[in-house]
Amino acid sequence: MILVLTYAKVCTTSLYHLLTKRFPGDVFRSHGLTAWTHEPLEAFVEAASGNTAGLRTVLDNAASLERLDRARTTGETVTLISGVRDPIARSLSVAMQNLEVAFADCLGPSAEATAEAVAARVCDLWLRDTPDGDPGRTFLERMIRAPLYWFEEEIRKPFGFDLPVQAFDRAQGYSILTRDNFRLLLFRHDNAPAAIEKGLAELFPGMDVTLPHDNIGVEKPTSDIYRAVQDCFRLPRSALETIYAHPDVSAYFGEDEIVVAIDRWAEVAPHRSWAPPLPPAAPRQAFVATVFIPLHNHAEWIGAQLDSLFSQWRTDLELLLIDDGSADCSLAVALERLAGRPEVAATVMRNGKAIGHGMVPIIAELSRAPLLIQADSDDIALPGRLDAIVEHFAAHPDCKLLTSNAVLLNESGVPVGLLDARLPDAVIDDPIELIDLQNEIYWLGATSAFHRSIVEAFPPLDPELVAYGLDLLTGFRATLLGSHHYLARPMVGWRQHSRNSHRLITAGEDPAAMEHLAALQVMVRAQRLRDLRWLHTQGMLNSARAAAIDARWQADFMAKADEWIRLRNRLTGTHATPRPRAAAGTTVERLIAPTPPIVTLQRGLECPVEQIDRILSRWPGVYQNGGPSVWTGRQAVIVLRIPDPEARTLVVTLAGLPYFDRQTVFLSVDFGSPIETTLIAGQARRVSVPISRRASEAGDLVSLMFSVPEASTPETFDPSNRDPRILGVALFAFRVI
Repeated sequence: MILVLTYAKVCTTSLYHLLTKRFPGDVFRSHGLTAWTHEPLEAFVEAASGNTAGLRTVLDNAASLERLDRARTTGETVTLISGVRDPIARSLSVAMQNLEVAFADCLGPSAEATAEAVAARVCDLWLRDTPDGDPGRTFLERMIRAPLYWFEEEIRKPFGFDLPVQAFDRAQGYSILTRDNFRLLLFRHDNAPAAIEKGLAELFPGMDVTLPHDNIGVEKPTSDIYRAVQDCFRLPRSALETIYAHPDVSAYFGEDEIVVAIDRWAEVAPHRSWAPPLPPAAPRQAFVATVFIPLHNHAEWIGAQLDSLFSQWRTDLELLLIDDGSADCSLAVALERLAGRPEVAATVMRNGKAIGHGMVPIIAELSRAPLLIQADSDDIALPGRLDAIVEHFAAHPDCKLLTSNAVLLNESGVPVGLLDARLPDAVIDDPIELIDLQNEIYWLGATSAFHRSIVEAFPPLDPELVAYGLDLLTGFRATLLGSHHYLARPMVGWRQHSRNSHRLITAGEDPAAMEHLAALQVMVRAQRLRDLRWLHTQGMLNSARAAAIDARWQADFMAKADEWIRLRNRLTGTHATPRPRAAAGTTVERLIAPTPPIVTLQRGLECPVEQIDRILSRWPGVYQNGGPSVWTGRQAVIVLRIPDPEARTLVVTLAGLPYFDRQTVFLSVDFGSPIETTLIAGQARRVSVPISRRASEAGDLVSLMFSVPEASTPETFDPSNRDPRILGVALFAFRVI
């Protein structure tokens, strides 16, 4: 049996692969066999909210321990191999190995910024004890300070080696110790791989011990960060002297080597003759996300957006607001709102002239967080949006883009329906399949939150080649880098007005507008292909996968190019049978979604739905049933007027539809915390939903939302019947109390 103990984090992967080929089935490796390693690790994994799959594998020592027990009983020879390494260098290497799991909050906008945060955290872990029992902190301290405990806990105690008895051979860089049926090869990182190869040749005469080059640090994505961490990490000289004096450190390094190491990692002493001592460093504020607001001539709406964000603000968020050359008082309104919120960490910038989607690189540059949350200045964030985004990314590390459904608002802020009442939650990770989904409402830019790699993994966009910015690219970039997640829950109030970007671009059926839209779509498809080929040239996509994606995306590009060429020829008169061009001065009518009719409910009186079914069925996702009820789809929102200020509860009478035995439905007022109830087919029940009175643009209007996430078209429907409804629940009556 051979057991590789991966203390040094250097050459152990190559060593394991070499030995596995030579001794199949007899080679094991472990990051730690004893409770000293496992107890804090288990507590950390249990408490962590992120992806700890990699760490969980460290806990799986069952096969190693079983074989060790058998070896002790049978006397089988066990060869142990462990590295020795400079304690500071090892601690930095371990931090990088666990960057995304244990140091994710240190990730910054650049390698240098991340390195400074990681270096500060590792320094703190070396210097400060925290006896409060926090599992994350306990695990990190144990992991960083391992050089002071490893040999005692992982070698002396379990295997009985008395290391100080035999001095380490620093000249050849390795030593071999034996005890009973155990033999131990200790090699020093500074002398690898030569020391490993010589030691193995001594242990296994006649074996080819040329070490392969696997898991090379300079080839890892974090290599730039690692180099920057090594450049900026420093500890007080007194602390370093204590560390290097430890017997499990000093035994493997000469005095001159220790002096060099201390000088390498020591803080530079301040020149007190001309400058006062610096105050103690304050803790750095770590942000998990940047909420960015592009602002342009939306003075009438920016206040409502900021209010909606501040009502759910978190201390680990920062705000980035860029006024894009507004000609009204937009910036003044925003600054007035910010003046009353000193706890909000905000960066405010103003462009002298509007640059539109050219702001994307500026946003990425100014952000100090790994996540970017879009919040358009004419929209509002529905309750719980910020928490939901942060928690979703933490639970799904592969997610690079998160979008959601939206509630459509009119110019006055009154809901007029849902953007989509059909689509369920979805994870999209296939760039080829995505082409067939691109016309579905999966990635409305106004609802977007994305990892900064969506911007930084690609060259800056050329505005002359892609005039309409990032919104139409994020979904495709996300599937190239990871995955795109869609939530059917609406998290944004999307205001519909004549100055919406999509209306200005796609207004009407005028030939010029149609040609302009088709041209933009051709530009976007061309940029998708440039993105794909860039990642391939950077080695981030293998050739076979890149070729398969390229073929499907090329076909989509050519189809859209053909469409644009035909529209262009018709518009310019170069088509064989040109159509009349629009007369000069013709205006295009831009239809804004009207608010469906709103019914008034009086407190104390029940309002049967059969009296107002024609009113309710004007709302998207609500369907007349020809009886005492209406049916809802998977989701629906209805606005009701409840003028009585004393009203506290809305009682809704519901029933499950006959197609399903049981259905779970969620009801919420003004998109607040939902009330969950289970409906049984054929049985009506009353559900009480609290009315929370709060100042808003809507005044005495109340938005009631239905969500039936398990709803689907009944199998009893004729498959040839293309009924668009995804049936949810039956709605019978309202009562206000």
